[in-house]
Amino acid sequence: MRRASRELFDVLETFARKGRHPVRDLLAAPPNALAHYPAGDVQDSATGSIWYYHAHERDWIEHGHFHCFLYTELVRPGAQPIALPENPDFDKGGLVHLIALCFAASGVPTRLFTVNRWASDEWMYSAEDVVPLIDRFEFVGNTRFVLTSRLLTATLRVLYPQVAWALYERDRVLDERRRVDPEGFSEDQSFNVTSVVDFNLDDHLVALDRAWHRATGRVRSKGRTLSMDS
Repeated sequence: MRRASRELFDVLETFARKGRHPVRDLLAAPPNALAHYPAGDVQDSATGSIWYYHAHERDWIEHGHFHCFLYTELVRPGAQPIALPENPDFDKGGLVHLIALCFAASGVPTRLFTVNRWASDEWMYSAEDVVPLIDRFEFVGNTRFVLTSRLLTATLRVLYPQVAWALYERDRVLDERRRVDPEGFSEDQSFNVTSVVDFNLDDHLVALDRAWHRATGRVRSKGRTLSMDS
């Protein structure tokens, strides 16, 4: 998380220095509802990571959000999905929805959320199997929108606890739904957003910095002075 925070600042400084913007760079015009930006999405087959941006009306104020996915081949062997597409191709596999990250018009991320299976058309796995994939989300190949990819990668690592909580909360909510509707809980189109986490990125970075200094401070244990990172 500490390394990711440094990467995040570096990316934001690069955007500012070049007069670019992580959202406006993607859009040639005001976004059409539900359209993917950029067309064809951004994908790195070397890492199995994918993202796209889109916008539509919600009960909260946002400019739009990034949906972040990973290949199912990255899920640990033996993991059992919570829910699958109607006709899954077990040889080819599919996609796992990691998280959606909302941005304000200013280009600042403000909220995370998860969605029900039907909304992302994913192979849905439990939070226990998906949380380890946060560190697998990255773009190392010659992909489009490199700066935006770096921004997303760094932001999700910085917000690791919030992403993890959102996924576990999604599982809790879906488990309640499954008790009521064991067969159709994941395809109920009246039920879209499964968890939401609001955050203030500045406050989180300050808290992270304080936690880092506490963790790397010198503490006394059993009569010896030890460094926490030794």
